[in-house]
Amino acid sequence: MIVSFDDALELVRDGDTVAIGGAVLSRKPMAAVRALAASGRRDLELVTFAGSLEVERLLAAGALRAVRSSYVGLGSHGPAPRFTAAVASREVEDLEESEWMLLGRLRAAAAGMPFIVTRAAMGSDLVAARGLREVTDPYTHESLLAIPALHPDLAILHAWRSDPHGNIQMSWPPDHLADVDLLMARAARRVIVTVEQVVEADEVIANARDTVLYPFEVDAVVIAERGATPTALPPFYEADASALSEEAA
Repeated sequence: MIVSFDDALELVRDGDTVAIGGAVLSRKPMAAVRALAASGRRDLELVTFAGSLEVERLLAAGALRAVRSSYVGLGSHGPAPRFTAAVASREVEDLEESEWMLLGRLRAAAAGMPFIVTRAAMGSDLVAARGLREVTDPYTHESLLAIPALHPDLAILHAWRSDPHGNIQMSWPPDHLADVDLLMARAARRVIVTVEQVVEADEVIANARDTVLYPFEVDAVVIAERGATPTALPPFYEADASALSEEAA
């Protein structure tokens, strides 16, 4: 269960759909992203709820064919320059989805359902752009959108710690949008989690409230101290503002 980056990245194939956890400048698994960028994988579709540096680094490596997201940018540091340029030049396909659409698709996949019904996006250009279809509520006869489940081939997350068996823990209270990471993991076919540390199973059991993923949900755990840097891992360390300003330049 505890493996090296090289071994973990054997789970990634050219052409895969890869979901990356974290929200904007928090909890991004940047050590794993750097290893993936260096691995030479190509033609990936990146799924990120609120993307930032992972998009920039994988674009710079020539690894991406498409980005499916609700937002890509560097937060208070401004736009994501590589992503902005890549979309403008059609180097990468921008598969923008509304927040609820993307969450709904992951929820459907995590629940083992083929689709989820919603009013989100009705009346917008996204209906035609994404080829969405309507269904009729059998009780009220209302027309609703059927949003298809999204099953990434792989999810990559960064978390606080694990035991040797792959019980993954996040700090309490949960960081903003940490629940989206768990949806990604449960929707994906394979899961890599990088962690700050590995502790004994007894310590995890003694703090069971902090356990968010279990060994049957995780394929590989990689130790990566400060593995979210230069993004933050609340409450353990903050984002590196200087490094992020350089990325935005």
